Amino acid sequence: MITSTDPLLVQIVADLCRDHGCHTVILYGSRARGDFTATSDYDILGVRPKGEVERDARLWQGVYLDIFVFPEAKLQAPDESLIYMLGGKVLVEKDTIGSDFLGKLQQIFAHGPRALPADETRAKRVWAQKMLDRAKVDDLEGNYRRHWLVMSMLEDYFVLRGRWYQGPKSAFQWLRQHDQEAANAFAKAMRANAMIADLEALVKVVVCHD
Repeated sequence: MITSTDPLLVQIVADLCRDHGCHTVILYGSRARGDFTATSDYDILGVRPKGEVERDARLWQGVYLDIFVFPEAKLQAPDESLIYMLGGKVLVEKDTIGSDFLGKLQQIFAHGPRALPADETRAKRVWAQKMLDRAKVDDLEGNYRRHWLVMSMLEDYFVLRGRWYQGPKSAFQWLRQHDQEAANAFAKAMRANAMIADLEALVKVVVCHD
């Protein structure tokens, strides 16, 4: 039985069990880690015996919900596409279905992401430089590519270093703790008045590492 003192979370679990036939519910993301803010989503996984994968994303009682409903079979052999649920907290479960699933994700995480082939590594570096060149053109498309480049650089920072990318909040926390130079480069490149020189510095930090 759920022991949460969050009344909204208690209601979400009750609704999933009643309306979707879920027997296992897992909270993941920032609310599971404890670094959430007032505007953070409730990231929830509900598990039921059978059925199709469903997603319920909406504003509810002043908070945003992002809920997935999976059949049991999808949890039996998870792959790295579900790594974003790592660190979740089981709220209710049938047998040990939820705990076993999170344990399998931990094993995947411990093994590390697949090594990026040399040609893909080279392609990412060329793409970054190409986007940087196009972002220097001060027009609608150039400004679009500027934002596209900055967003892509965050995930590519981790991919190029053989690390898991677990979303922006976790990524920025990691950078502040382990690579302050990169954290500063991202902060400057994301400012509203960022200059092309700031983007060039970011690209250099991300793609020109040993």
